[in-house]
Amino acid sequence: MKRWMVATSCLVLIGVVGAGSIADPGSRGVDWEKVKFRVETQGWAKSIVSGMKANVTTTQSRYAEPPLGESGWFHDYYCPKDARRLVFDWQKPTEHRCEGCGTVYRGSPYDEVWRAAVHDAIISAIGSAAVVYRITGEMEYMQYAREKLLWYAEHYDQYPPHGKHAGKGRIGAQSLDEATQTVELAQAYWDICPDLSPADRTTIAEKMLIPAARFIHSQTRTIHNIHSWHNAAVGLVGFAVGDKELVQAAIEGPAGLNAQITKGIQDDGFWYEGSIGYHFYTISSMEPLVLAARAQKYPIADMDRFLRLYSAPLALAFDDGQFPANNDGWGGMNLLNLPQYYEVASAVEPQSEFLGLLGRAYKDRKRTAVAALLYGPDVIAISEAFVPESNLLKESGIAILRKDKTNAYLKFGPHGGGHDHNDRLNLILYHDGHVIVPDLGTSGYGIPLNGQWFRSAAAHNLLIVDGKKQANCGGELGEFAAERVSASVSKAFEGVTIRREIGLIDNGIEDRVGAESDKEHTYDLIYHVRGTLELCSVVTQAAEPLKGDGYPMLKNLQKGKAEGTCEASFKLRDTAGQLVLRLESDRPYEVFTGTCPDNPADKTMAFVMVRSTGKETSWKNRIVVQP
Repeated sequence: MKRWMVATSCLVLIGVVGAGSIADPGSRGVDWEKVKFRVETQGWAKSIVSGMKANVTTTQSRYAEPPLGESGWFHDYYCPKDARRLVFDWQKPTEHRCEGCGTVYRGSPYDEVWRAAVHDAIISAIGSAAVVYRITGEMEYMQYAREKLLWYAEHYDQYPPHGKHAGKGRIGAQSLDEATQTVELAQAYWDICPDLSPADRTTIAEKMLIPAARFIHSQTRTIHNIHSWHNAAVGLVGFAVGDKELVQAAIEGPAGLNAQITKGIQDDGFWYEGSIGYHFYTISSMEPLVLAARAQKYPIADMDRFLRLYSAPLALAFDDGQFPANNDGWGGMNLLNLPQYYEVASAVEPQSEFLGLLGRAYKDRKRTAVAALLYGPDVIAISEAFVPESNLLKESGIAILRKDKTNAYLKFGPHGGGHDHNDRLNLILYHDGHVIVPDLGTSGYGIPLNGQWFRSAAAHNLLIVDGKKQANCGGELGEFAAERVSASVSKAFEGVTIRREIGLIDNGIEDRVGAESDKEHTYDLIYHVRGTLELCSVVTQAAEPLKGDGYPMLKNLQKGKAEGTCEASFKLRDTAGQLVLRLESDRPYEVFTGTCPDNPADKTMAFVMVRSTGKETSWKNRIVVQP
């Protein structure tokens, strides 16, 4: 495309790409007249606009202009001692404090992360201002969005490419950050484009948006959440400035949107990386490009498969909406706190399950998301909690068993790449609103604890062979029924086949674990409990530190020997009651107990590990929650 075309009207530009003219040349999939009517007639919609205005006002009062200099990686912004995210006073950019232990950090890399946070705040305010202007016509918001877009355009070449982790950024610390920021900047430009002068459009497009899109696209090469964000940035810029080549690259390229959908989404709807956090992060990357493409009548290859992304979490969530923090997941995520995604899903395809989720989510909360304002349905029927049932995400290799107050999770699926924790046959147990036998998920990737503990073998509830981490591999499903699931893995450890079968019982599970090999091995079966050990009679003496992947994080070690059966009882930490673990094996074994870090790591929990040696091992255990 000839660059001089950027200076013409938005309608002409968009017409170059679209399949004909559209009613509103500034629309990226938003019916602005409908949105205006909502704000005039619906209190919740008016409140969202007030919140966006406040975002602009607050940011404007804090920062006259964006900072120059390199930005930092947010995963470095964690306390190395307890894995808590650091915080800062917006007026004290050189002080970075841990709210857990109180330590204040200064200098690099923390100052660079502060710059990244300031960019995010300003770019968010630009987006808010553009939306507010489109709805209200208030010029002060137009002026803020215009001035800041022009500032970034005039200074973009002063930000050199930099980054040590996932690609290079200019304003951002990596290509991912550059892409997420460019999506917001492109949307803001698109929103106010009809009222910008030709000169302003040329400056913003040619000095920032197009160079950013090309810089980002040059780093797009594979199926991954980061590269999906690349596509969103490139495609949104292409639509906004009328560059057909950018749009085609973002949607139809070898790693474009269509490829991400067809290759990255499993048949069961779960994103292949196997983390619920990255699942929704990928949805966030695809949504803006899908909405814009639909508005421009640009075809998407497999919309049915895209919509499965919204269905999979409904099957994965525990009964109160909590998600397992599997792989590089983040504790505390809850389906009912994420209605913004289903506002968009309902706009694309008003399926009953999407509308039902919105009805559940808004039973006890107000509609506050911008997505609700711009895309959501006019009316939502409030509904009660869903009727729980066991679910199998077969291609992803995850089973969720449900009975009364108990949910049990078993993982056996294919390896998910760099965010996988190599934990086939890992167990998570949920009971009555709480995860009591947890997967800890992850912390900031930049601190040592992430590799030393959160991603280690010893941080998961599984069978460990010779103290080692599993190889990159997948397992196989045995059988699945409403109250029972079995699976195996034969490539996690060379020459060893491991099997696990979980069955639901009243207030708990039966857990059968076994392994066999032609060679002698040390088999460690470990359980973590969010609570304190009250009794384990066979444990009689202190133990020396243990060696293995993550084992140095196991503290306050005690040990003992047992044959047949033994029991360990725990007082639960986050809820009333007691967990009783009954262990049973047909061969002698050692028992180790102690404490280990939770997430964040300034919280502790208890563990029990049973060890046997030989060519095979076999366990028939029970976990029961008692009042």
